[in-house]
Amino acid sequence: MEYFLQEKYNEDKKFKKYLDENSNYIKYLNRNPETYKNFIKEMKELYKERTSDKINDAINTIDIVSSILGTLQ
Repeated sequence: MEYFLQEKYNEDKKFKKYLDENSNYIKYLNRNPETYKNFIKEMKELYKERTSDKINDAINTIDIVSSILGTLQ
């Protein structure tokens, strides 16, 4: 495996967890390190780390707070 991938594996807990759960990616990353982008994309989708997911979470939080404030008045 490429050195930068090994570094990421040791640093990032989510990276490590996803790679442990989907060990087939080890083979793909060893053969072609450019599959790293696809790996990160799928990992972000699973762990809801995309920008759109963060925006939706923020909107949901604002909705909850506004509904709580609405019931208190």
